[in-house]
Amino acid sequence: MAKMIPSVLSPEIKSAAEKHIFQWFKEDPSTKDWIVLHSLGISNHRTVIHGETDFFVLAPYMGLFALEVKGGRVSRKNGIWQYTDRYGNTTKKARGPFEQAWDGVHSITDDIKKKVDNSHRNLENVFYGIGVMFPDIEYQAVGCDEEQWQVFDVNDGYRVGDYVRRLFDGAQKRWEETFQNTVSFDKLPTESDVRYIADLLRGDFDKAVAISAKIRDSEEELVRLTEQQYRCIDQISDNKRSLILGGAGTGKTLLAIEAAKNAAAEGKRTAMFCFNRNLGSWIEQYFKKMPVSVRPQYYGTFHQYMMKSIKNNSNKSTDHLDVYSSEFYQNKLPVLAKEAIQEMRDRFDLVIIDEAQDLVKPQYIDVLDVCLHEGFARGQWIMFGDFSRQAIYSGSMDGTKMIDLLEEKTAFARFRLTINCRNTKHICDEITTITGFEPPKEIWSKIEGIPVEYYVYSSREEEQTKLKSVISMLIENHISPARITILSPLKRDLSIVDTVSDYKIINYSPTNTRNLSFSTIQGFKGLENMVIILVDIDTISDTNLMYVALSRARSGLYVIESKNAREEYVKLMMGRIENG
Repeated sequence: MAKMIPSVLSPEIKSAAEKHIFQWFKEDPSTKDWIVLHSLGISNHRTVIHGETDFFVLAPYMGLFALEVKGGRVSRKNGIWQYTDRYGNTTKKARGPFEQAWDGVHSITDDIKKKVDNSHRNLENVFYGIGVMFPDIEYQAVGCDEEQWQVFDVNDGYRVGDYVRRLFDGAQKRWEETFQNTVSFDKLPTESDVRYIADLLRGDFDKAVAISAKIRDSEEELVRLTEQQYRCIDQISDNKRSLILGGAGTGKTLLAIEAAKNAAAEGKRTAMFCFNRNLGSWIEQYFKKMPVSVRPQYYGTFHQYMMKSIKNNSNKSTDHLDVYSSEFYQNKLPVLAKEAIQEMRDRFDLVIIDEAQDLVKPQYIDVLDVCLHEGFARGQWIMFGDFSRQAIYSGSMDGTKMIDLLEEKTAFARFRLTINCRNTKHICDEITTITGFEPPKEIWSKIEGIPVEYYVYSSREEEQTKLKSVISMLIENHISPARITILSPLKRDLSIVDTVSDYKIINYSPTNTRNLSFSTIQGFKGLENMVIILVDIDTISDTNLMYVALSRARSGLYVIESKNAREEYVKLMMGRIENG
């Protein structure tokens, strides 16, 4: 199986023919020890300012072969080549693919001659050839500049290795007929020669598709509202009580904010609640920038609202209570808040709840009942939640029981968001691999983005080194530090992040515009960033936590994990393969 550079196709490649050939080279066992460069940019092209060879094959003991690929329908009329794609679009070119291939290979070998060092002077005259691939049609060579052995067509199937060997045999025979002697062995590159040439050429290639450009492109696609989200906004306005269900990345927080702004603009006394403190801070910063006319009367965490209600009631005090215990927040606070709100008679026309899976509990519903006009059963509310995968604070109550609890209290409309508009396809695929969550393919993200990258460590020192390496790589690729968040299942003082002094890493803040940020995975629920680096991953067994962690990344995801976590990952992959 050939080593492909790059190892995955760029999302910019639209040609189905190139995608197939890329996969054929990658999977053909007869191409072992070969290196295949895809879309090799040629900055010193002989005939154009900047050229490109579709595939450049470096085969040990055979040579270098430039391959042009032409998919779809192909014809030539009056010396003009015409290419028609699967959508019926036709392009015309005076220069044929064989001429393109020869120009490409001559330009590349000229470049090699200029770059080789003294110990590789034999490669100045390395053996080379060209070929043209028509994988969708049957092609008969008819021009004076082409031979049938140089052609790959539909009759060759997927046997790319055999095709390149045919190119070598044909080029060798032509050489012998032209120069009346055999090809000398020193013209044929060894395995080490092939690796050396790839290193010479790979620099220009790697620069052709910058990480920052790929992330920028995927970011532009991810920010667009889907038609499904627009329908959800309409449904919310048509129903008094609505439960909006959706997985990570389906736009729940965005829709909750839109619903709050619309209600406030209509003059409704509105509250927007969430569970997570960091998300609450982000929502606060968002609405502070908005005109007063579209701001809810309250926006922030539900627990902050309850504490504020108690403090505003002079008859209540929390001074004698342990306000730092989970027992206080889960049980005592709701009781005190309910009493305070009842005495103040402070009511909302509409309550909107993001992260509802963390707030659907009997004691919290009791508080909502007293802060809503007409109460919880008859009042107006909208809940947004992921009851299947993100209920990491729910204790023993699963998503089904939560929804049953709501149904016991009142009737409501349901709407399900299914289209992921936050994460790229590569990130979605990793979520499926690790958590087992596999929605229908038609609703999963279709935005390619960049592959998820994993780094395995065996010691704290190695983990620190790899974290600094990832940060350095991202910054060198012009990714703004503020667009990068490091997440850990551990608190900061226990995380590897606390040992890194080379970069300024602040605790997450919605007002941060300059620095790298850190948060626990739990504390970042409901939030997102362009690039996420996961650290301190010693196990992937907590699938709900990993679901939250992986789905925080919009375009770039880097996972720094222990050997134990990598072994768990491999077992998951093997199990899925065995189970089909």
